[in-house]
Amino acid sequence: MSNSSHNNTYFLLGGLIGAGIALLLAPKTGKETREMIKKTIDENQDTIEKTKETAEDLIEKTKSQIETLIENVSDSINEKIDNVNKES
Repeated sequence: MSNSSHNNTYFLLGGLIGAGIALLLAPKTGKETREMIKKTIDENQDTIEKTKETAEDLIEKTKSQIETLIENVSDSINEKIDNVNKES
């Protein structure tokens, strides 16, 4: 995933969070606020779904990178142990 794509995702996520906070702090009744939140969610369902998918992809990619890093570190440690054992 490109850096530009990450920036767009963070921008959208920040916008959604900001909109949510603005809705919660607006001087309206609870019913009006709930209706506005529902309307906003309905209108932005595609963006929400894309952001969710992007986040899931990023989580999977990060998980894979961490697993690879752990394997590499483990292999390196085992190699060093073998070298020490050979020297003994």
